[in-house]
Amino acid sequence: MIFNSNKIKNALKVAVLALPIGGFVASCSDAWNDHYDQQQANGSESLLQLVKDNPQLSDFYKLLNATHIYNNTKRTNVTYAELLDADQTLTVWAPINGTYNIDSLISLCQTEQGDSTVAQRFVRNHIAHNLYNMNSQTAESVKMLNDKFLNLTPTALYNGAVVNGSYNLPATNGLLHVINDDADYSYNIYEAVTSLKEFEHIGSFIAKYEHQELDEENSIQSEIIDGQKVYSDSVMRKENILFRTFDQINSEDSSFVMMAPSTEIWQSVKESASKYFNYGSIEKADSVSNYWSNVCLLQDLFWNKNRQRSMNDSIFTNAYKTTEWPYHVYRNPYEAGGYLDKANIKDSLYCSNGKIYYLNKWPFTEEQLFFHPIKMEGEREANLLDYNLCTMNIRQTSNDGVSGGSYLDIVPKSSTSNWTAQFEITNTLSGTYDICVVTLPKTVYRSNSKDTKPNKFKATLYYTDTDGKKKNLNFSEEKTNSGTDIDTINIGRFTFPTCEYQQQNSTVSLELKCHITSRQTSYSREMFLDCIYLKPVVEATEAKERKEARK
Repeated sequence: MIFNSNKIKNALKVAVLALPIGGFVASCSDAWNDHYDQQQANGSESLLQLVKDNPQLSDFYKLLNATHIYNNTKRTNVTYAELLDADQTLTVWAPINGTYNIDSLISLCQTEQGDSTVAQRFVRNHIAHNLYNMNSQTAESVKMLNDKFLNLTPTALYNGAVVNGSYNLPATNGLLHVINDDADYSYNIYEAVTSLKEFEHIGSFIAKYEHQELDEENSIQSEIIDGQKVYSDSVMRKENILFRTFDQINSEDSSFVMMAPSTEIWQSVKESASKYFNYGSIEKADSVSNYWSNVCLLQDLFWNKNRQRSMNDSIFTNAYKTTEWPYHVYRNPYEAGGYLDKANIKDSLYCSNGKIYYLNKWPFTEEQLFFHPIKMEGEREANLLDYNLCTMNIRQTSNDGVSGGSYLDIVPKSSTSNWTAQFEITNTLSGTYDICVVTLPKTVYRSNSKDTKPNKFKATLYYTDTDGKKKNLNFSEEKTNSGTDIDTINIGRFTFPTCEYQQQNSTVSLELKCHITSRQTSYSREMFLDCIYLKPVVEATEAKERKEARK
């Protein structure tokens, strides 16, 4: 066989393949090729010729000729046989005939998807850049062409032991080791959940949001044409918008854990959660509902061992952000009923970047995952939609009992003005809440204030029904505060018919109206508003149903 070395070198600028659903893809520049030029290789034949000459490796030779190199997800005409005949320095661990199903692998190579799968999970799992001697005195971790890190001992690559007398075979472009078993392919957590049938109930959703992105930092820019960057050598990386929540769970150099529910458990919790994500008549309501209900249920299933402060004390999931304390944090995880209670874990699956735990039961409540209290700060200007017959002053305070360290001072235009103020409420679910207003005494502003007159007001709630019609609910009962304490005043209980979680334009608001007659001089029209607070209400019957679902 005669090869054009220049053709091969150019074609081999890309030597990493896609997974079946569009996996990680990279390419390399001429400098990359130069970096992997021959390093101390001193054989007389190429790696490909050594493989071809060994009758025990005839199946491996067939496979090298059947699998192709991909250039940014596109299959090229260059095979891995040509790679092993080129001038890059490689180490190859070639499994002997009969240790794998060659007919099945060759059959897969007939399609582009199957070809990339075989390359990623088999061929590239047995080849590494640089020279690795098998009689080294220490064990090490070797990065294979598929980016997996496999353990290398003086006598074996992972589970594949070397064949006596058939290792450290020098070639012009590297070393060949013959092994008595193919090296097992180890899925990372992302690959496992999006590839294995047992996780299809979760993985099919996650895989939908996968795409390829240009890695500008590692790509080689050649010029700029019409204001656009043009790359002579582009590097593509696998991305997923869900990584923003779940983190880069496809990264091979981390230590992730996933808590995996069974299909039955997942169907039960999905059904239970769906009622909170009724988006009514908005465009593509079903798709929006499916997305956010899945994300909210999945977000605390992933965590990173390397980012834990003390696993015995608490587990911070990948969804945790400092602004969302204490959500996505699970204290005393190993205690009975805790996040990592042994009784809740029936088995585990080791992955190349961590471990997957199979769950006996669902370890979360809806209140932990998504049915959170909603707090709209009174002093936040963006929350104030409209006001009348008053002026608004934002004041700071060092009082520990005041939310956010600030509050809104609502001052009537005149001593008889019954003002109104309307505040936006965002991220409501189609669930039941106690709607509350938190007010402050005048002593928050002046510690020696003698003004202890209470406020008196009414409230109106604005919302949208399932048909998209704007509705309002007037709470008829007048509300008063103490005038002397920080008060949480329950306006009333309401079940929202629709969900506005993560929607840009909220239709939910609460209007407060001062309701004092000219003769009611024992009340104050000035109000110190700390926040509007919506407290989730979980009915006892619903709680029982969720408890049953978690069994």
